[in-house]
Amino acid sequence: RCSYEGCGRPTQSSKFFKIDERRRAGGQDWSALAGRVLCDTCYVRFLRNGTLERTRNKPLDASERRCTYPGCERPTHSSKFLKIDGRTTAGGQDWSSLSGSVLCNTCYARYLRNGTLERTQGTSIIRSSQPKQPRQGGGR
Repeated sequence: RCSYEGCGRPTQSSKFFKIDERRRAGGQDWSALAGRVLCDTCYVRFLRNGTLERTRNKPLDASERRCTYPGCERPTHSSKFLKIDGRTTAGGQDWSSLSGSVLCNTCYARYLRNGTLERTQGTSIIRSSQPKQPRQGGGR
């Protein structure tokens, strides 16, 4: 059982780690956790970040699981909802105008790919088995 009070699944882990004062993994100072047991998720979080706290991408409360984009077709139906903070830089996009918004996975992925939440209407990719024709009059 994971001894971290903030662990979301303290009994559901494939591995558990007993922390001793000599542990040096990840270059972290594990001394404050000596004698405790961590599940694999909490162990890896501390190994990578030096903290057990989830600072980003915390699961949202049920009351917050609604896409705030007005054009969303299914604002309450998603496998994941993400709250956008001022530090988000995913996909090289400027997310600042969405800071504080909650997006469903579909809207998030659309903005990540396209830099906009707007759906492109009537566009589809039609693939042809015909070879491309050379351009006419494109001399140099």
